[in-house]
Amino acid sequence: MIVGLVTGTQQVTLREFPEPEPAPGRAVVEIAHCGICGTDLEAWRHGSAYPPAICGHEWSGVVTKLPGDVDGLAEGDRVAIGIARACGACAPCRAGQPGHCQPAFLGMLGMGPMAAPHGGFARALAIEAARLVPLRPALSLETGAMLEPSAVALHAVHRSGSIAGAGVVVLGAGPIGLLVLQCAKALGAGEVLVVEPQPARRALAQQLGARVVDPGQADVAASVRQTFAPLGPDIVFECAGAPGTLAQAGSLVRRGGTVSLVALAGAPVTIEPGAWLGQELRLVASLGYVRDEFDEVQDLMVDGRVTPEALVSARAPLSDLASAFERLDREPDAVKILIRPEESS
Repeated sequence: MIVGLVTGTQQVTLREFPEPEPAPGRAVVEIAHCGICGTDLEAWRHGSAYPPAICGHEWSGVVTKLPGDVDGLAEGDRVAIGIARACGACAPCRAGQPGHCQPAFLGMLGMGPMAAPHGGFARALAIEAARLVPLRPALSLETGAMLEPSAVALHAVHRSGSIAGAGVVVLGAGPIGLLVLQCAKALGAGEVLVVEPQPARRALAQQLGARVVDPGQADVAASVRQTFAPLGPDIVFECAGAPGTLAQAGSLVRRGGTVSLVALAGAPVTIEPGAWLGQELRLVASLGYVRDEFDEVQDLMVDGRVTPEALVSARAPLSDLASAFERLDREPDAVKILIRPEESS
C-alpha cells in the first residue's frame, strides 16, 4: 500500500507500507479524505523531523476491520480521527487534570503506544480504536475530515476564557484562524475583526461574518481602536505564526485582556515584558483538544454555526500529494486541500 510522507525540505515521498491489519484495540479504517494541515506544510517547508504518525492527521473514513476486543464501533461506521478519552490513571489524571492526560496527548502527537505507523495520506490505516470519533449522520465524510482542525479551534476558544459578548480580534485567516472565527461566533462572541493580508482569505472571513482589515493598506491599531472603542478587544487570537504577530497581539488587546496563542511560530519571537506587565495581560496557549470537544464541534456543524467545508479550496488524489503541498505554499487563496485515497490520478 502506498503512503505519502514528508521526508525532507519541500520533499514528499510515496512509500510502500504493509497492508494494515487489525490488532488488539486497533481498528482498520479506509480513508476517505485527509486534509493537509499547516503543521504538515511547515514540516515540508523546513525539512524538520516529522513523525510519520502525524503526517496527515486530519482525516475521515469508514471502519473496515475490527478486533474482537473493541466495543462501541462496528464495521461500516463512518469515523474521524480524534483523541482518546483521559485514561484516569496517569499523573495528570490522578491530579485532577484529565485535559492533560499523558497517554492521550502523546497519541495525538504521534508518540507512544497510541501512535499509528503512518498518517492519513494512505488508502487505509490501522489505529487505536479509542482515538476514533463516530460521525453524526448529518455530516458528510468530507466535512468529517475537517473535524480535527475544527476541534483545535474550539479548544483555543475554550482556553481563552469567557467568550460570550467578547470583542475578538483574529490575527491570520488561515484554516485555523477561520475556524477560530467561526467557533468564537458560535459560542456567542460579539464583534469579531480578522486581520489578514491576502484578499481571498479576507473575503472568506467576511463571508463568515467577521469585519476585516488589510494590514498592508490600513493602520491595524487604529482599526482595532475604532472597532472596539473605548476599551479595546477582550481577546486577541494569534493564528498567524508570523514574525512580530505575538507582540502585535499584546499591543492590540485591552488592558487586562487575553492573548490566545494558537499558531506555532517557525522561529523564536520576542515581546516587551514591561508592556505586558503594564497592561496586566493574560497569555494562554492551546495545543490540540480534549475528546468532548469533538462531540461539541459536531453539534455546531450540524446546526450550521460552524461550516468548515467553506474552507475547502480543492481536492486531489494521493498521487498529486506533492503538487498539493506546492500549491498551498505558493497560492495564498488555497486555504485547505483534501487528499482523496486514490493512489493514482
